Amino acid sequence: MIFINKIRSFSVYLLILAFLISLAACRDSDDDKTSMPARYGDRGRTLAVSFAQSFPERYAGSEQEKSAGDWIINELKNLDYQPQVQEFTFVDSSGKQLTSRNISLEIAGTGFEYTGSESDVKATLDHVNSRFVLIGTHYDTPVKDKQATDTVSAVGDGIHNNAAGVASLLTIAKEIQKDRPAYNVRLVFFGAGTQDFAGAKALLEQMSESDLELFEAMYNVDKIYAGDKVYAHAGQNSVLEGQKKSYEKRKKLYEMTDVYYNYMLLTNNEFSLYTNQNIFTVEVEGFAEPILFREWTTHLGDHTPFDQVGIPIVFLESFEYDVESYAELGKESTDPTFNIVDGIIDRSNLDSSAFLNDYYQIAEEEKQENIFGDSQTAETEHEHNDRDNPDQIDVRSLEELRDNRHIDRLERRINNVAFLIIKSAQRGDNDFVPRR
Repeated sequence: MIFINKIRSFSVYLLILAFLISLAACRDSDDDKTSMPARYGDRGRTLAVSFAQSFPERYAGSEQEKSAGDWIINELKNLDYQPQVQEFTFVDSSGKQLTSRNISLEIAGTGFEYTGSESDVKATLDHVNSRFVLIGTHYDTPVKDKQATDTVSAVGDGIHNNAAGVASLLTIAKEIQKDRPAYNVRLVFFGAGTQDFAGAKALLEQMSESDLELFEAMYNVDKIYAGDKVYAHAGQNSVLEGQKKSYEKRKKLYEMTDVYYNYMLLTNNEFSLYTNQNIFTVEVEGFAEPILFREWTTHLGDHTPFDQVGIPIVFLESFEYDVESYAELGKESTDPTFNIVDGIIDRSNLDSSAFLNDYYQIAEEEKQENIFGDSQTAETEHEHNDRDNPDQIDVRSLEELRDNRHIDRLERRINNVAFLIIKSAQRGDNDFVPRR
């Protein structure tokens, strides 16, 4: 009898042990999922849809734009921030004077440490640690002057321009609290961006000479949802005569592409980041000869006022730059569904959360994707991968990657854009590493 009781006790022990092992395995699996790059969950997507649908007519200077600004302020306060508000006036296209607001945060960075061999770098280090990056997006939306109502019934609420950008910055605001930047950060939601970038101009006008001297770079997020591909561009100020470029003005763009390759976002997240790699030239005012149209764009935005005063720019948008000539450029999407608006979803009633979310959900379910992407792209990721980089992430197994199929286009783009900017704000020059 004693022997039988011992067997029973041992069996119970084995069952408990098996349960604990299983529980630990589940916990490890969950940890793996959360340790994947840009796995921020569906919060950003939910915020984007809520913002767009709550304020579909948040035109510059309108009551809905003011309410949308109040909503952003409340979301930031929920994250324990105390946002600053800059009120400004502007004149719209009809000549009417209106009022709008910029909403901003200042977030202290960790600073950098110097790991090189030079002995007298304190002054340089102090200067570097005083510098800041500006991350911006506009929260108003343009009037939808293209109506594809004959074919598609949709109410344009600006999910593409620019609720997705707003959600990206709100995601950054949340995640940067635990994944801190090395540079100091100024996070800005611009009002009246659709009125000749009035908010960005107002912010620039109030900056001091000292601010401009410490201004490391400006990241602008605009219209990242509906276009075929997500692109990152340097500013027009990086363009030199002929086929030359300013490396100093493009360095921030290259740092972002390094982040993209080092964290293998295509393989791990099915997210692609493109740069304009065209080989034709365009005529640009102020240049005697045509300029190589590569790694930059003629598209203007909230980055433009800063670009014009020489600040390094990284501009993120979704578009299609895979064309043979500049004359062919002009479509956000080459999907035949959008031919009814000439491939430009912005400023049309198809810039609709209900329409676009339903359309892309069906499209992604029907598309038979290779979860690892094509072999050429995967090889390119490996070629760019920096094996000496401590931040580099390993490729995950097929089983671990299957969760990608449950992440839709809007969530994927919001989270990966936020991740790229957060990690870019941690990158310094050679021998300068983030202080931990």
